[in-house]
Amino acid sequence: MSSEDSPVIRRQCHPSFSQLEGIMKSRWLITRMIVPLGLLAFASLVVHQMFEGGGFFINLSTEVVGIIVTVAYVDWLIRKHEREQWVDADQRITERLTVFTNALISGFRVGLGFGPDILDIDMQTPREPQDIHREVMRVGREVLKPSARNRLGRLDQEGWTALIRQLNYGADSCTKMMTMFESRLTPHQYRIFLDLQQELSNSLIFYMTFPEMAGTPDDELPETRTPAIFLKQHGYDSTAEALRNCIDLVLELDETLRE
Repeated sequence: MSSEDSPVIRRQCHPSFSQLEGIMKSRWLITRMIVPLGLLAFASLVVHQMFEGGGFFINLSTEVVGIIVTVAYVDWLIRKHEREQWVDADQRITERLTVFTNALISGFRVGLGFGPDILDIDMQTPREPQDIHREVMRVGREVLKPSARNRLGRLDQEGWTALIRQLNYGADSCTKMMTMFESRLTPHQYRIFLDLQQELSNSLIFYMTFPEMAGTPDDELPETRTPAIFLKQHGYDSTAEALRNCIDLVLELDETLRE
């Protein structure tokens, strides 16, 4: 596997949350310390040119420039050292997150009643892991997302139970990933995880509210004040929408691992 094809190697150039935090601290350092000191040094030179200060202002300017260089260099060394320390760990975190995205899409596939035959993979031919992963992501984008609503309508009660099991697994895994790698996620990735948690929760609302309607034939629905068929259709629509949003978010997260 070449370095160009490896999402893990590309991840080294993708700033982590702590790296971005370091960048923000550096910006704070520039705006709150380096810029004011630079202006002080410049002003000292101007004053030295306009007035005779016995060398005081030129010495002040020299000292300030020395402070700026020292502070900036030390800050750069600290951030460089931190990046070097985290290279191997970031590679492994990327691998874990890649497995996570793969597991979520595969869980949606199983929950919607699709078998492994929809994957365009010939297992008799040697495949690199990233090839299989790309195919799983393609299935999520091109097969699962467009067919989500139709597939929900085909599930019986047992099928809905299996789907909910996969969604609960996805929600638990999402929380675990956030807890384990919170400090190494970029703000963009952290936002994706928060949105994914919300959409997974949304996908469970219908079943948690009306479990007796999920997978039940229309002529066997229980009596309700609001027509049961209306509640069922609305529940199916909202669940499908949440699933499509989940798939989009997983694909978006997967893209961040390859930047």
